[in-house]
Amino acid sequence: MRHIYFLLLLLALSGCQQSNEPVDLQALAGKARGGDNAALSKLVELLAVDANNVNDQVYGIVTELGAGAVPALLKKVNSADKSQREHVIAALGSLRAQEAIAPVSQILGDKSLGRRYVAAWALGEIGEPAGIPALLQALNDDDSEVRKYATRALIKLNQSAVEPLINYLATAPPQGGAGAIRALGDIADPRALIPLLAQVEGVNRQEVFLALGKLKDPRAEGALLKGLVDPDWQVRMKAAMALGPVGSAAAVAPLQRTLEDDVHVVREWSARSLEVITGQHLKYRNEKGEYVTPYSIYH
Repeated sequence: MRHIYFLLLLLALSGCQQSNEPVDLQALAGKARGGDNAALSKLVELLAVDANNVNDQVYGIVTELGAGAVPALLKKVNSADKSQREHVIAALGSLRAQEAIAPVSQILGDKSLGRRYVAAWALGEIGEPAGIPALLQALNDDDSEVRKYATRALIKLNQSAVEPLINYLATAPPQGGAGAIRALGDIADPRALIPLLAQVEGVNRQEVFLALGKLKDPRAEGALLKGLVDPDWQVRMKAAMALGPVGSAAAVAPLQRTLEDDVHVVREWSARSLEVITGQHLKYRNEKGEYVTPYSIYH
């Protein structure tokens, strides 16, 4: 049996429907699949209706319609209704609509709008290099969610984002640089090694050490060994962490020294990395002063 949604009052309030007829979403979907543009437009209008999860139901229908839904969605990408706008942007991302890159990028940069992280997510899903400039700019956004999703989107863009990230990192502000470093680490392209090594004395050095560990390039070992004596315990921890996949026999003695670090997580990661490098099971002194074997996180 078809699911009939009676939205008379809600639709009147949203301007989607002025008659007293109930709305049958499945009937609308059938008409839209048959090429009825009016039915498709009505479905897109219904993305503004939050009650009873109507917009979520319609979102599934619209994305199932595929590329044919893109023109109708683009007409509402700048909707003043924030729920409709977010659902439209998400649908365009799910449909990987290249035509949406420019308007979605503009929305991502409009700090007067809330929940702009949806735009960053959509650009990552679309996966085209044309979206990279807006994502790079978003790495230094005031909103932490926007920064997080911009970083994830750049990681998803993978190889095509490496050179833009490297170029951005050279002059990036500290906050934006941190996101760029995280993205380069997760992409783990060898081209990032030299630019990352250039950042080891900077304010984001703990992010740099973590990224160097992900690159697994032995040429980073010297920088990581210096990180083991950094006054910041978080930097020492990240350096010890990275030496597991990167370190050689030269790292054994320095890591043995940090087995006696004042901070127990530094000791723990030192033991873990020593085990990876030497192949020998080691114990470290935990926060209770007990000597225990670290659990293995390497695969």
